[in-house]
Amino acid sequence: MHTSIQHRLRKIIEDQNKDDQHILAELNAIVREIEFRENSSLPAKKAIDIFSSHISDFGVAGEIIETGMEDFDQRVPLFQGEYVVFGGRPAMGKTHLLMNLALNISTKTPVLYCSFDLSEGLLVKRMVAALSGISLNQIMSGSLNRLELELIDSVKNEFQSRKLWISDQPTKSLQVLRERCKKHVEEDGVKVVFIDYIQLISSDRYRHNREMEMSYVSRELKNVAREFNVLLIASSQLSRMVETRGGDKRPILSDLRESGSIEQDADKVFFLYRPEYYGFMQDEDGNTTDGITELILAKNRSGSLERIQYARDANYTRIISVNDHLERFSINRERLEELGDTPF
Repeated sequence: MHTSIQHRLRKIIEDQNKDDQHILAELNAIVREIEFRENSSLPAKKAIDIFSSHISDFGVAGEIIETGMEDFDQRVPLFQGEYVVFGGRPAMGKTHLLMNLALNISTKTPVLYCSFDLSEGLLVKRMVAALSGISLNQIMSGSLNRLELELIDSVKNEFQSRKLWISDQPTKSLQVLRERCKKHVEEDGVKVVFIDYIQLISSDRYRHNREMEMSYVSRELKNVAREFNVLLIASSQLSRMVETRGGDKRPILSDLRESGSIEQDADKVFFLYRPEYYGFMQDEDGNTTDGITELILAKNRSGSLERIQYARDANYTRIISVNDHLERFSINRERLEELGDTPF
């Protein structure tokens, strides 16, 4: 600590004549001075030297995070230190997408998945469904035949081999979330944090003003991404204005619910859009929209704006390329039983 600050603190402690208000004012002044010194400006020539020293490693050593979606990774690479938001109305598949991204990324990169919406048990069942290809309804109901049970058992090893930590913390406190992120970054080397979803996080500030609270939460999530150098991916609800608009009902940035700050803070903002949900069964080129989700990149600090399509498999568990979607298939229980009786 700087000697002048130490001297001032000692004077505050030793002075018995000052009241609490004076002590608090002096302490606040010291805090502001420390913050100013810690956040001093960086000379441009030093900044370019730092960049040059790392340029040969750009895109290596975890700076670019591979999502496992080839088209996505080529067109919109995601980086450590970024704050990325996926927004959508209910039933657009936000959790489905985040969950699949987490599973893909965790094959190579440590991931922390914080669910404020689903319990850990339900989230794990959905992940098992994604890895096995067996529908979630079958897993939830327990109506599984012998071969399906064996398939799920084989998925356990695959699931356990992933570098994935799941948190369904009962408290939705922003401070608890921050401490949890710090713990996993320091102890487990986590480089990617998923949060599902922003509007369910609460803070100790602005409890009586929802918009100000959400703005504060968004800024803090941005700070977490930068301070811990993690790719922070969060889902966000959109306002009902999407439903009341005419036209194709594609979301726009002003639809981000309860906080314009999310738009300002995020490095990238994606919107999930399912044309079939709104009754549009063909796209502009006459292609079917059945099972298709469009990712609309509405904000991108590090590149151009894009539209990327992906599809769900027949059991609504995995995300797949649009080309694979045209040749999709589902598990047929009767055929599985036949295969079980076939000698190999």
